[in-house]
Amino acid sequence: MNKSEQIAKYIYKIEDVKRKKNKNISSLTEHTRLYTLLFMLDASGEIEIDGLITPLHSQQVLVLPPGTSVKHQAPRNSRIDYYDIQFHALHQDEQGCFVPADVHFPKEISISNYHFLLGRFTEMENCLNNGDPWDAMKGNLIFQEILMVLFKDALHKEHPDRNQMVNKAIDYMEQNYPYSIHRDKLATMAGVSPDYFTRVFKKTTGKSPVEYLNEIRIKHAKQLLLSTNDSMRSIAQNVGFSDEFYFSRKFKNMSGKSPMLYIKSIKQTERIASLKPLLTGHLLALGIEPYAAVINRAYPMTEGLNNTINIGELAPNLEKLMSVKPALILTTQYRDFDKSSKEKIYDHIAPTVTLPFFEPWRVHLQTIAKLVGKEQEAYDWLRRYELKCDQIRDRVHRKVGTDSLLIIGIGKNKLCVYGQRNLGAVLYGDLQLSIPQGVEKISHYKEIEPEELQQFEADRILLTSHKHDGTIDTDESIARRVSMLFDSDQWRSLKAVKEGSVYSMYNSRHLYTCYTSLSHNLLLDQVQLLF
Repeated sequence: MNKSEQIAKYIYKIEDVKRKKNKNISSLTEHTRLYTLLFMLDASGEIEIDGLITPLHSQQVLVLPPGTSVKHQAPRNSRIDYYDIQFHALHQDEQGCFVPADVHFPKEISISNYHFLLGRFTEMENCLNNGDPWDAMKGNLIFQEILMVLFKDALHKEHPDRNQMVNKAIDYMEQNYPYSIHRDKLATMAGVSPDYFTRVFKKTTGKSPVEYLNEIRIKHAKQLLLSTNDSMRSIAQNVGFSDEFYFSRKFKNMSGKSPMLYIKSIKQTERIASLKPLLTGHLLALGIEPYAAVINRAYPMTEGLNNTINIGELAPNLEKLMSVKPALILTTQYRDFDKSSKEKIYDHIAPTVTLPFFEPWRVHLQTIAKLVGKEQEAYDWLRRYELKCDQIRDRVHRKVGTDSLLIIGIGKNKLCVYGQRNLGAVLYGDLQLSIPQGVEKISHYKEIEPEELQQFEADRILLTSHKHDGTIDTDESIARRVSMLFDSDQWRSLKAVKEGSVYSMYNSRHLYTCYTSLSHNLLLDQVQLLF
């Protein structure tokens, strides 16, 4: 019986399933009696399994037999988010009884259908943890389906080709570049000799592993040079170089300029490509019209850019981006997941600065100001903004007092309640309006059904847009949805509706909902008109 037949023949039963965030894997798996499946949603660092090191990355599955010794090592301040599933593997003995089976699963599985699997894992967790025995049975059936999808595909790919070996090494270097990485270590992880690994790597990439690693380090050093005030020594050490002198020599050899000349050349450039509307808003607040940008009717602030080259609507068109030859690319890291293959190409087009998605908007503005040599302009802009906030806060509080304000977003197919980001950053943060009960738990937004509005018990309601794509069709859909909402019993029963305390700006698309300095300043003006 081959491995596929063996794995398909056995029966699997879940003992426990949990989703873990910021937990050390070793504390959960090293003493287990059962088989363990780890499904990584967001991970970095490396895991030592019975003495063998395996790099961790997002969208990875590891299967560990009972009694496995596990040690997890993660970079400082790294995050980890994964499903931990403990399960039994059983087979039928000669007497017809089900007993524990000794199964030789693939230890690591690369997946190509991540979003499908994530949905199934989420559904399985909900079924197994809600206390209903029939749902528990359904959860186990979903687990069988997950295992079939994972192992049926993996067993056809047990011998990875050379490209897979090289890509795995590159992913490891991308995630662990600040640390000591040697050719021998990469070869050991690939299960081949160092000489063979080097030959394959160079044939595939055109560079030796050390050359490739140095390119990654210099790429990250460029971002630190542009976006921080760190010393040369600190930057060198943060990207994996032993001292600033060796770092400076490598930097000049690879980029043709010393670090200081590189910074000066970028600050003086006008060829800035903005890949996100929120970053375009910050540039405009600083008095800079980007050289190239993603321009979408959903974000009216981008429509008046007469001298800006349009490189795409929802996302940048790579061919257009390459053809305009920017000197600097600005983008944001979306949520917690790794860069897509498309995003990794940006670094090869021009120096790319990626701002963390969840950083405060003021930090975004100040970071961009430093990149383009506009620190004083950012300081002056923020000072004017704070004075404006003080004036409007007093006027609005005289009007609304301690009344709570609920911000409802209306989309083509969904309603949402906005939390303390986007409009909430201005209304709840800067203007200090009262937050309805339940909204304090929403960081960004939460999609809801109309019947859920009653639970927030708000004194006042502000209607705005949600997930607008910039099309007239969406404008019309939102108008129809507003009409249906206003005619519903759920809407009429709300306290704010009964008292006539509803304010509308849902036809403004994302003029006010974009998390950027320009939108926030415009929202202050709109608040004065509304209240």
